[in-house]
Amino acid sequence: MVKPEELKIYADFMAQYGLDYLEVRKGDFKLILGKKTALSEEPLEEIPVVSTTPEEILKKSAEETQELGHLIYVKSPLVGTFYRAPSPESPPFVEVGSKVKPGDTLCIVEAMKVMNEIKSEHQAVVKEILVENAKPVEYGQVIFVLDTSG
Repeated sequence: MVKPEELKIYADFMAQYGLDYLEVRKGDFKLILGKKTALSEEPLEEIPVVSTTPEEILKKSAEETQELGHLIYVKSPLVGTFYRAPSPESPPFVEVGSKVKPGDTLCIVEAMKVMNEIKSEHQAVVKEILVENAKPVEYGQVIFVLDTSG
């Protein structure tokens, strides 16, 4: 049984951040709080609940790219050092605004003295490069944002 003083914490949180709806789940405990705003007499619209298992989340995060609309988030497939060019004297593989097609090299990630080329899987435009040259990257870290709309 939940004590009223425990519920007050959630009500205070809602008031502090001006929330009209809060849903809390802890094991078997489920709490849904809502309030009617003074500006609206209409009932709150039903928000569809999307059920995702932890396994599905882990599987999605392990993928080398993640699509969100027309944006592609290219992730590092391994831990290593990020290089934008094949050598210090060479120009970068891509710049912001570069058009790439499937198979084009985006960068190199060096791991244990092995140079791993990261290639584009899409025809797109490079919108952002999120890592500085010669800096370390983590497994699953987003390193490029590509735009497939242009």
